[in-house]
Amino acid sequence: MKVGSIVTVLDIGSTKVCCCIANCLDDKRFEIVGVGYCACNGVKSGIIVDMRAVERSISKAVEHAEKMVNFRVKSVYVSISGKNVESKIVKMSINIGGRIITNDDLLNLLDNSNQEDDERAVIHSIPILYEVDSLCGIRNPLGMVGDTLNVSVNLVTAPKAQLNNLLMCLMRCHLDAIGIVSSIYASGLCVIDEDDASSNKIVIDFGGGTTSIGFFYHGIFSGMQVIPAGSKNITDDVAYGLNISPANAERLKTLHGAAFVSIRDESDTIFVPVIEDDDVINLQRIPKSSLNQIIQPRVEEILLMIKEKIVRSNFTDSFSRNVVITGGGSLLTGMRDFSGGILNKKIKIKKMGNFIDVQDIEISNNFSVAVGMIKFAQISEDYLMRNKKLSKKNKKDGLIKKTLAWIENNL
Repeated sequence: MKVGSIVTVLDIGSTKVCCCIANCLDDKRFEIVGVGYCACNGVKSGIIVDMRAVERSISKAVEHAEKMVNFRVKSVYVSISGKNVESKIVKMSINIGGRIITNDDLLNLLDNSNQEDDERAVIHSIPILYEVDSLCGIRNPLGMVGDTLNVSVNLVTAPKAQLNNLLMCLMRCHLDAIGIVSSIYASGLCVIDEDDASSNKIVIDFGGGTTSIGFFYHGIFSGMQVIPAGSKNITDDVAYGLNISPANAERLKTLHGAAFVSIRDESDTIFVPVIEDDDVINLQRIPKSSLNQIIQPRVEEILLMIKEKIVRSNFTDSFSRNVVITGGGSLLTGMRDFSGGILNKKIKIKKMGNFIDVQDIEISNNFSVAVGMIKFAQISEDYLMRNKKLSKKNKKDGLIKKTLAWIENNL
């Protein structure tokens, strides 16, 4: 990507919409110059359930980012998430005929794996490992000679209905989608740096409505799992258990909440705006343990679900002993120690990658998807520049072009 290029990303989650405008500093670094975010209404576990509410949230977030830099956003990279976004490993093969393997061979191989069905669309088609004849475990077969080229591909798909609704929301906000990114893939790009890419990693994005698990083989996105529960469930538990509003429950959780009850919690006290009779709100002093006794069971439940997903995945328990947790839920006090004990793995709570410069803008773990999407934009642009001879099929039948054409012709 050229120095000075502007890229805009839009992370649409179950609890918030985040828009980031970034400026390319060099081949590896960006500077975030504009950020806009607001509460997201109309999305449940990654699925749009109220189109108009989502449109208003998108417009508000984008407008805030535009005002920071006096820049009009026309096209964006947008995230997609939810339990219906799935990942599977498929194997493809083409005949080389004993000649040198070229870029066109790799593109043709991915074209063969990028076959959509009537109900699902391909979001990512990511090569993991290649095989040339009987030689296995090859990461880059360019320049090699062989008769047969095989590849294991991580194919990430989403329901076409979910994708169509997402793109329709953007169209109504006068935005073009130039790329669609799985949220857990983006989170992994954010928190896995060059040092981490030398080994296997499991990335857990503790989001609002869902918790996603990404498996990264030497930095390559190789699989994912999704749990339909997240930090919003914790907030709802606190609101119900203490009889307070969801807004007050979120603030209480953020300021005083912890993943587990500690010895000091019984002696420490906090003030809670309790809703009493006739909707009168009064401050009540309670021990902090009362709050964390509500939070701990839900955190433990989600972590046990994560553990089960990891055990039942295609990846063995020894795939990685290292887990990186990010997302808004990772900011809970004690999350690293508590999750490490349940998952029986070494836990890192990692923040933004070192390719981002941020000036006078506060960026925390709940922006990991947006920051990772900026890196995805760089990777995508660089890949397209290296492979300008795309197949005619890719040019004619691109995912976004096909979907937008369908919307225009049928709606």
